[in-house]
Amino acid sequence: MDLVNIFIIVGAVIFVLVLWGIVGFRHLKHLKLDSENQWEVLDEKIRKRQDLVPLLVESFRRHVSGQEQLVEQLIAQRAIASKESMPTANKIAYEHDISDTLEKLFEIAKVNPDILKDTVFLEVKSEMAGVFDSAKSEVKKYNEIIRRYNSHRDFLILKPISRSFKYGVLNIFDI
Repeated sequence: MDLVNIFIIVGAVIFVLVLWGIVGFRHLKHLKLDSENQWEVLDEKIRKRQDLVPLLVESFRRHVSGQEQLVEQLIAQRAIASKESMPTANKIAYEHDISDTLEKLFEIAKVNPDILKDTVFLEVKSEMAGVFDSAKSEVKKYNEIIRRYNSHRDFLILKPISRSFKYGVLNIFDI
């Protein structure tokens, strides 16, 4: 084998490795960008639900007395959750806390006849249920994208690239 053939083989190997690196990097970057875009859509739904909490609280306070601790807990949870903007384990826990407290609030409202006549409370509750239902579908889309990203970053041929460029595991968002 002469020197020209060796250079051609080495050049071809280097070309394939560079092409592999570029394609793998772009693929992972595209998947991560998809996840970030879907998170923005989901975060908008979550923030819309959080924006409805003050209206719900005011209507609840007008008709139900003796539940100040629950109301204050909901207000504090909303304040904490609204500060968190990234899909971390903390954000998921904060949203679960808000959902649990809202469930308690709705259970109390079911047995109070005055609040069941308040149209503002009923409208906000209905709107919140609609936002929650649409958020469920967005969560499903987000989780599908995250599962795809996480599985692709663990492929044998993409694992070195994901480690080199620090493409870490992303969290599934559970609602």
